[in-house]
Amino acid sequence: MDEQRASRPTGNLPSLASSFVGRQRELAEVKRRMEASRLLTLTGPGGVGKTRLSVQAGILARRAFPDGVWLVDLAALEDPARLADAVAAALGVKEQSTRLAKEQLAGHLADRHLLMILDNCEHLVVACAGLVDCLLRRAPGLRVLATSRQPLGIPGEQILVVDPLPVPAPGTLPPTDLLARYEAVALLVDRASAVRPEFELTEANSGAVARLCARLDGLPLAIELAATRLRSLSVEQVADRLDDRFHLLARGNPAALSRQQTLRALMDWSYDLCTEPERTLWARLSVFPGEFDLAAVEGICSGSGIDAPAVLDLLDDLVAKSVVAARPDSPRARYRLLETIRQYGRELLARDGQEPALRRRHRDYYLRLAQHSCDTWCGPGQAETLTLLRVERDNLLAALDWSLAEPGEPTAALALMSALRYHWTLGGFLATGRRLFDQVLAASREPAPVRGHALWVAAWIALLQGDRDAAVKWLDECSQIAERHDDDHLRAYVLILSGTAALFAGDPGEAARHFEPGLDLMRQQGDTPALLWGLFQYSVAVSHCEDSARAQAACAEAIRLAEERGETWARSEAMWACGFDQWVAGDKGGAAPDLVREALTLTPNANYVSTVLGIELLAWIAGSRSNHDTAARLLGAASGVWQSLGSTIDAFGPIFSRYSSRAREEAIAHLGDARFRSMFEEGKRDPRDALGLRTEVAVAAGGAGTDTPKLTRRERQVARLITKGLTNKAIATELVLSPRTVEGHVERVFDKIGVTTRAQVAVWMAQHDPES
Repeated sequence: MDEQRASRPTGNLPSLASSFVGRQRELAEVKRRMEASRLLTLTGPGGVGKTRLSVQAGILARRAFPDGVWLVDLAALEDPARLADAVAAALGVKEQSTRLAKEQLAGHLADRHLLMILDNCEHLVVACAGLVDCLLRRAPGLRVLATSRQPLGIPGEQILVVDPLPVPAPGTLPPTDLLARYEAVALLVDRASAVRPEFELTEANSGAVARLCARLDGLPLAIELAATRLRSLSVEQVADRLDDRFHLLARGNPAALSRQQTLRALMDWSYDLCTEPERTLWARLSVFPGEFDLAAVEGICSGSGIDAPAVLDLLDDLVAKSVVAARPDSPRARYRLLETIRQYGRELLARDGQEPALRRRHRDYYLRLAQHSCDTWCGPGQAETLTLLRVERDNLLAALDWSLAEPGEPTAALALMSALRYHWTLGGFLATGRRLFDQVLAASREPAPVRGHALWVAAWIALLQGDRDAAVKWLDECSQIAERHDDDHLRAYVLILSGTAALFAGDPGEAARHFEPGLDLMRQQGDTPALLWGLFQYSVAVSHCEDSARAQAACAEAIRLAEERGETWARSEAMWACGFDQWVAGDKGGAAPDLVREALTLTPNANYVSTVLGIELLAWIAGSRSNHDTAARLLGAASGVWQSLGSTIDAFGPIFSRYSSRAREEAIAHLGDARFRSMFEEGKRDPRDALGLRTEVAVAAGGAGTDTPKLTRRERQVARLITKGLTNKAIATELVLSPRTVEGHVERVFDKIGVTTRAQVAVWMAQHDPES
């Protein structure tokens, strides 16, 4: 169990860009209550610092949770029905099962000891209560730390009210040394010195500091926004302006100073500090439900008063004023609005009547991004493409939601779902894709070609899940649309997927009879990705029919086309098929396992299905050569991967299932139950050793094995400097390179070693580079 846990991720807590000020009493109280209860909810007004407190508590509690501390940010989630999907995605649960997401989560957490921070629950409180109650009942090692503006209201819940930071009583002024101990003051001084390094608390400005903190109610968000203005104004000037902005609320009944009113007043004040172009951009940025990048801002928010070249400076100004939060720790910086600020901007957008137009531009932008990723799939950068689609998940789903909700737009929803085909089928999101296709196909039933393409993608997903009945139903409808519009492209997809259905049903002869005309049509259509995919399956079908010549010819054609395009995923599948055919035909040259191992090294960033099929095939080969110890270990390794994916070899039909069962039965017969079980569990614990590949990729989590990637001398220099914590700009200075050149090196390092953060680069270098 210890070895199993050692290979598991230890969480996903973000690195905090600024210092954590105060809250020591609250941190101690969180620790005490979490030891006494499995569910603690931090409640309090927006902007009071619940999220920051929960993350800091999680950082301090890491050692107590061997399976990690995991942050689930629900701010971008609008649909309660997708709560379990969002939690599963944050926890890294692979979605490749027909089971409900809640059931997948419960199974994933059943034997784990971890802390889950469920952040921003208030708009989903009923759904969160139901899910948390279910998971706590079924996962005894689970602890939940929730943040919400109201309690979840379930049995066993502990509630800790997070109050604003302490401030001096109105009308009093403690001595400067005592004033500095007030946490609100300490926060203001810390943030002010970040924008104005010479700033400090003095007897001369202490009165204004105390007044400013008191008038801001000690709310951390309000204080941080006020501190940004100290870059160009004195504390006295900011305090005076703040008094003016809060005049309406300050003069009324104290009971009127509600959380919502205070935050609205704060937002109004911050809005007034912005220039007109900054205000316009702020409102337009609210169209993003979560993170976004500069290119998206330029593509969606420019025009009508904001020139595209001005977007960067305006965005930088909003970052400086703490309206926009920046995350520059990736090759391309990401940005987001705090939820309160985003909601304020959304109201501005609606007030000016711009929201429908901006939502449409947002949808069109991400539809184009998805279509581009699909159109350029067959070539270099496939792992990068899948990473991009994962990163933009919130935006893609928001674009889909708007298309479904807006009259006359479901056709775009069909196009978006179809364009995301590789995200659903290869990126590990089969279950989510299936549920969304059910929704989208029900929303638009017009028998147009765009629906036809959505139908065959939905059928593909269903087949990979083992649901052949649904796939056949959708393919029948797709065929009708193809005939209605005399569409050979749709006919080709129907033929190939009908072949897949027949192959998975155990009828390779029938499968081949569908694949052959389908492949001919795909060649005529010039659809190389589909041709490669079809050739791989056709090869497997004719191998089952003992026609090795046709199988090898199909593999050779696929490998040649893939190499011409610089494509790796289909080439990996074709090499697997080539090894499979050689083994089925007797493997006279003994090269089959080498082909399979080479195939595994081609897609290190997780071609999930191909990876586990590769492990299975190596087990079958080992068993046929009487290497039963090896077969048992490999079957154990495959079992771990299947478990992480929520599927089994049975989804791929009775023929593959029989090969796997035979290898297992023969291993048990030769080794005995006890030794087989020992070898099986050994392989399940460490799939890398079972595979015999020199790799640090976590195969048991669904990643394919790979030899250690080879970095160039310059890339290794850049990686070492990343490990030391240097930014791209600092690396450029150190190596006397342009920032743009460094950015390119960083992107290539990320792509080669299959990571997405600078911290992961540091971990990889510690494992592979003795000089790090």
